[in-house]
Amino acid sequence: MKQYLFLLLTMGLFSSVMAQTTLSGTVVSKTDGMPIPGASIIPNNRTQDGVATDFDGNFTLTVAATDGVLLVSSMGYAATELAYSGSQNFTIALEDQSTGLDEVVLIGYGTSVKKNITSAIATVSNVASMASRPVGTLNDFLQGNVAGVTVLQQGGDPSETGKIVIRGLGSISNENPLMVVDGVPYYGPSINPNDIASVSILKDASAAAIYGAQAASGVIVIQTKKGKQGKPKIGLDMYSGMQSATDLPTPLNAIEQANVYNMAADNGGTPRQSAHDAAQNPWGQTTRTQWMDAIFRTALLYNANINVSGAGEHSNYMSSFGYNKKEGVLQGTGSERYSFRLKSEIDLSDRLTLGENVYFSHTESVGTNTSSGYSGTILNAIYMPSAAPIYDDQGAFHGVAPYNLSQFAGAYGDVYNPMSLLLRPTTTSPTRFMNANVFLDYKILNGLKFKTSYAYSTSQNNYKSFDPRRPELGRTNLVNSLTQSYATTNRWVWDNQLTYNKAFGDHNLDLTAVYSAQFTDYEFYSQRGEGFGNENKNNQYMSNAADIKNPVTDVYEDALTSAIGRAMYNYDNKYFLSASIRRDETSRLATANQADYFPSASMGWRISDETFFKIPAVNDLKFRASWGQIGNINSVGYYSFDVPLSTQTVIIGENGLENDKGVYAGKQSNPNLTWETSESINLGLDASLLNNRLNVTFDYFEKKTKGMILPGLEDKHQGTAAADVNGGEVKNHGLELSAIFNNSVGDLNYSLGANASMINNELVNLEGYNKSGIDFIAHSGENVRSTLEPFRSEVGRELYSNYLVPYLGIFQSQEEIDAYVLGGDPIQPEAQPGDFKFKDSNNDGKIDNNDKVFMGSYQPDLTFNVNLKLDYKRFDLGLIFQGVSGVKAFNGYKYSAYNAALQGYNLDNKVLGSWTPTNTNTNLPRLSTKDNNKNFETTSSWYLEDASYLRLKNITLGYSVSDSLMDSMMKGASLRVYISGENLFTFTDYSGLDPEVGGNGLDVGKYPLSRMFTAGLSLKL
Repeated sequence: MKQYLFLLLTMGLFSSVMAQTTLSGTVVSKTDGMPIPGASIIPNNRTQDGVATDFDGNFTLTVAATDGVLLVSSMGYAATELAYSGSQNFTIALEDQSTGLDEVVLIGYGTSVKKNITSAIATVSNVASMASRPVGTLNDFLQGNVAGVTVLQQGGDPSETGKIVIRGLGSISNENPLMVVDGVPYYGPSINPNDIASVSILKDASAAAIYGAQAASGVIVIQTKKGKQGKPKIGLDMYSGMQSATDLPTPLNAIEQANVYNMAADNGGTPRQSAHDAAQNPWGQTTRTQWMDAIFRTALLYNANINVSGAGEHSNYMSSFGYNKKEGVLQGTGSERYSFRLKSEIDLSDRLTLGENVYFSHTESVGTNTSSGYSGTILNAIYMPSAAPIYDDQGAFHGVAPYNLSQFAGAYGDVYNPMSLLLRPTTTSPTRFMNANVFLDYKILNGLKFKTSYAYSTSQNNYKSFDPRRPELGRTNLVNSLTQSYATTNRWVWDNQLTYNKAFGDHNLDLTAVYSAQFTDYEFYSQRGEGFGNENKNNQYMSNAADIKNPVTDVYEDALTSAIGRAMYNYDNKYFLSASIRRDETSRLATANQADYFPSASMGWRISDETFFKIPAVNDLKFRASWGQIGNINSVGYYSFDVPLSTQTVIIGENGLENDKGVYAGKQSNPNLTWETSESINLGLDASLLNNRLNVTFDYFEKKTKGMILPGLEDKHQGTAAADVNGGEVKNHGLELSAIFNNSVGDLNYSLGANASMINNELVNLEGYNKSGIDFIAHSGENVRSTLEPFRSEVGRELYSNYLVPYLGIFQSQEEIDAYVLGGDPIQPEAQPGDFKFKDSNNDGKIDNNDKVFMGSYQPDLTFNVNLKLDYKRFDLGLIFQGVSGVKAFNGYKYSAYNAALQGYNLDNKVLGSWTPTNTNTNLPRLSTKDNNKNFETTSSWYLEDASYLRLKNITLGYSVSDSLMDSMMKGASLRVYISGENLFTFTDYSGLDPEVGGNGLDVGKYPLSRMFTAGLSLKL
């Protein structure tokens, strides 16, 4: 018994000796109360026992000593010491001493201080200013903000968003960067920009490799806002304003159209049309509509966001509601979004944290077709005769001519009334999206943490569009139709992450292991019905159609599992090493090829900490180098390895009346298809200069896409579409430079920032594309009215290069035509004075597609941004200039809008400057109803234009109401009011509506970006 008592006493004494003190708290900035991630907490000068704060500025550590001192420090802030006695919870406010290299950035499954980054990761500055600009999505805000990140705006259509390209096009397949929101891959519609707290761009393979299969095109990592300790905060951000299109084209008026076509008929040797004879058709001589003024409008936009947040000792929460409505500058177009977010965390114990994040959005947008050379809305506003009114006497849409003058209708062509294209269809297309994420964070030991998160998202789109009959003269259609479809996507993502972070003297180690799994199921159903006897809204239901077409369906399932390991080590914050390996396994490939491994590595050296490096002007200088590979699954079809089957209705039986379904192989299979791989290297320098006032980042990179997946060449003997193949290699290499200078003069604080990137793109080879020696891809699907095909991707050239016949000018005389010969024979025998002269590139004595040569692409050689911010007492001013150079756009609008040899369409009034014997100083050919010389039908460099531009992207002027005045209303409240202008001025030589034509640079009258003016306020309570 004595032995047991002695043992119990010994254990009690040992427990008393080993009793530990738990210290926790939050480290914030004294200036704005924002949490400071990555702050160092060192107890009693024992570096090995220190910890760093997480992204929200929180820390917990356990020490043996009951009393002692904590040293709290963070780069950019003044260090502080505070005593403790027993277990305590602290709120620690640090004084600012910031530099650009001290911020904590999101790196994928974790965070890091920017000064310790060894790969190409960029942070998006001034995210808070999104609330002051009329940007509906993060994509719009990113344009010009980050070196190496290009946002290709798809015009101003509110139903489309800009395409983000990181470090150049790497494939002709799907190349969208992966979006990660609050640590979870996100696949939904654009989130509410007001919810965003910080954004990082993972640009190279070393940085993005940890996200694997979906990260070959880069990763955008977003952290949303959360509550801060103190009393509950209420924030209200709202603005409203108006927008309008500028520099619009002008169609010919009625008399001009008649005169132009009479001249064109004379020049073409064809009879004049009676429709253009003032005596026979006086109706056609009176201008009744300026169609550009009719289809465009001054449009309104509204945005409101309310945010409620707060935090206690063991929990925090944030809830937001956002509303955004944007009318399009084209009649009948617009977008609307409702969004709601609920986010919270609770510490169930000192070791266990539970959190959830729910986001819901309801979005709907209605756009219009401006990419078709036949039915594009803006083109039809050019085509439509100015003599025609919008509506007839009965209130119905008017055609190209009145019914009682139908004999003249053919002279004006098969034209849609452009207002009917915009207003006639009844279209709804709401998308309801919900993403719910729950996570559990458990601190196993000091420095060892486990996190599991499960996210489930569902997206439902219901589309319904009723298109009434079009009985008016022009492009008549007496069949009405209803199209309905629904699409449902369900996805879950389950991540399990183990992290170990420990300092051993000067040795700092960060280990991460992740197992991730996700699954997606998708279903689509579409039905079309025609022949509605009554077009009343109450009758626009499928069961009322006289002819219901066969439905179209689509369905797939998609699975991806991944195992990831990453190790980051640094010695004395001077020498850095990092490496990762990821194994991805996908259901999209045949069993033998489903899994592959993708490694990465990086290193860094803080040269400024070396004893031999003593330059007073250089406060910090670090060299970086990285290499990595990523598999690209986005370019792989869901069942590319299998034999895709298609169905078709067939007629069988002797009388041909029996219908049945036929099933056939619609595409060849390729069980040997493997991963498309993106490989990159990066060399970089980060510097802080001039007492930390100037921060500079420089990068050189090379990115190669190997085993590029693309549709193979069809085998005509098979009778089916060709299988996808691993067909080639694409290389991008370039330079990136970012710099920001901060300073103050008295009460004036100012910041001048700039970034620039130069990228070269090249198709290196097409090995595996085919075995017949063809070294190009013909992009015949991108064309103008099935006549002009400007793009080709050829080995040694940029993807989607312009491939055109050189335009040499205009023949001024018959003598010039007669002198343009080869071997005594005229090269352009059909030419007349005023026609185009083309180069016989291959010297075969004729002009055809074999004379095409390469002439650049729409990919910019240089993208750049300059921004200036000024703060003087309570006033603030921001300016942003953004631009690109080396951009070549194919202005296919000119084919239809300047060409009198089509169907009699009205034309752009620039044709009034066409060549005549008395007007020879022009680049527009003579007017003619015959295009015998193929002035317009030749895919020539006459269409190619420099689409480089410099745009004054934004000016914002704000005023913050004095604290004393706001405190008199409510203690701690703040109010800022502002006015803002977007897309104010554009300097460009491009003759089209807007140089940002989107896509690969083909413009047939693209929906232009609009100029916006807004006024708003930001109220914090």
